[in-house]
Amino acid sequence: MFRPALTWKSRTIYHFSMRIYKSPLPSLIVPLLLLSSIVLPCSVHSAEIDLTGMWRGDIDPTGTPIELIFHITATADGGWSGTVDTPAQNSYALPLSGISVTTDGAITIGVAATGGLYEATLDPEGSELQGTWKQRGAELVLNCKREPLPPPVPQEMAETLTGNWEGILEIGAIELRIVVNLVAHDAGSLSGYMVSPDQSPAEIPVTRVDLLDGDKVRIAVGSAFLSLEMAPSDDGNQLSGSFIQGRGKFDITLEKKQTITGVRRHQEPKPPFPYRAEEIAYDNEGAGVTFAGTLTIPEGDGPFPSVLMITGSGGQDRDETIFQHRPFFVIADHLSRRGIAVLRVDDRGVGGTTAGDEPEKATTEDFVGDALCGVEFLKGRTEIAADRIGLIGHSEGGVIAPMVALRSDDVAFIVMMAGTGIRGDDLLLRQNELIARVSEVEEEKIKEGLELSGKMFAVVLEDSLDEEQMRSRLETILRESTDLNEEEEGVEVESAIASTIDQLMLPWVRWFLRYDPAPTLEKLTCPVLAINGTLDLQVPCKENMEAIEAA
Repeated sequence: MFRPALTWKSRTIYHFSMRIYKSPLPSLIVPLLLLSSIVLPCSVHSAEIDLTGMWRGDIDPTGTPIELIFHITATADGGWSGTVDTPAQNSYALPLSGISVTTDGAITIGVAATGGLYEATLDPEGSELQGTWKQRGAELVLNCKREPLPPPVPQEMAETLTGNWEGILEIGAIELRIVVNLVAHDAGSLSGYMVSPDQSPAEIPVTRVDLLDGDKVRIAVGSAFLSLEMAPSDDGNQLSGSFIQGRGKFDITLEKKQTITGVRRHQEPKPPFPYRAEEIAYDNEGAGVTFAGTLTIPEGDGPFPSVLMITGSGGQDRDETIFQHRPFFVIADHLSRRGIAVLRVDDRGVGGTTAGDEPEKATTEDFVGDALCGVEFLKGRTEIAADRIGLIGHSEGGVIAPMVALRSDDVAFIVMMAGTGIRGDDLLLRQNELIARVSEVEEEKIKEGLELSGKMFAVVLEDSLDEEQMRSRLETILRESTDLNEEEEGVEVESAIASTIDQLMLPWVRWFLRYDPAPTLEKLTCPVLAINGTLDLQVPCKENMEAIEAA
């Protein structure tokens, strides 16, 4: 699970990371997991100002107008709530995070999801907001004309839409279940939530439901930057249409269900367990980190052989939970039932583990130090055989394990699961090429994206450049990118460039791009088991296994 920061996401109202290809997949997954904003009631307004209505206006950053549409309604407590649309970007019903009016009539409207802020005043006739749109350092004139709010969904249709709806979203080779729950209220209004149960049980609020032409509705999930444009069947038991996020548009059919299909993880261990599970803690004093974890100890007297589990990149909990799978829990259970003690811990800043000193500067090298502290902890336990301590590392953990084994004579063996054998920059280029291809990106686009990435990686790997020079060269490369010039607009260009450069300059990324595991693998003297999946697109099997074997 290498960090998705080096995978270019599909286009939404804000941007991103490094564009390697134009797949919508990462953007579909990440916001579903991470965003759960709701439409918040905003601050109390002056009795002399009424903002209720639909406000339509354009910003014009590069000669191509971008329309913004604010939908604002009054709330029962005397305030407002609302959403904003950017139709050109297929972005609808992003929640407004604050609407305030000062005593002198200055109006402020915030959009937290994009970092946008609209500062305006209302003209004397009450028909136009006149002001400035601010976003990521840019300030653009934005004048919005008032229009009536669009008509609600007819009550009969709203009643038809009420219920649980479930279907399969197909994105290339990936299938994800999508569940939408809707409830009708008076006057055709609807509320509800969407869930992607294969990824997370989190209920992401439906921020608005709009009536479209041809008996269609738009179900907007603004905080995840997505919407579904759907038409009900004649019998009211099916919704058919499109799932839209950024430039990604996918056919989808939802069936009305009385009961939603549950997520079943048959492999997840169930109690009672024939071993003892102990909550433990230990320190990496040099980094200011206190680790929290679980040590499973087999029945019997011991001392037992043991393994330390090492997670993949990004913040992982001790079970390495992903899409409600808990693979490290499954492995720990399997081994401890067979007489092997297992230590698994939360990563820095996750669960019960503290973030430590300057977490933003941490690299894989720092995580090696964390794993060494885990080995020392196991050595100090009387139940553990000090001469039979091993490491099981997954993904980035498969990079860390050989480094730890080379530095500690206490490591008796290592297991590399999806560990790497090739240098970081080569791995990321190959990873993105394969993911783009399975996502059916055009070959010419793949080639262009890889060339762009290769140029940027070369700058980051140039030892003679200081940080200022590096940032300058990266900016030049990105501004000359045909892809950016043709497809991005105004504020988004600046945001995309800044985000890409910032991520490339992260210490973790700079370290990983230049790390070659071969010299470390060559020096290992302990037994090594390397396991890679033939269908793995993030750590491709053939190239990495050949390099590991060659070392």
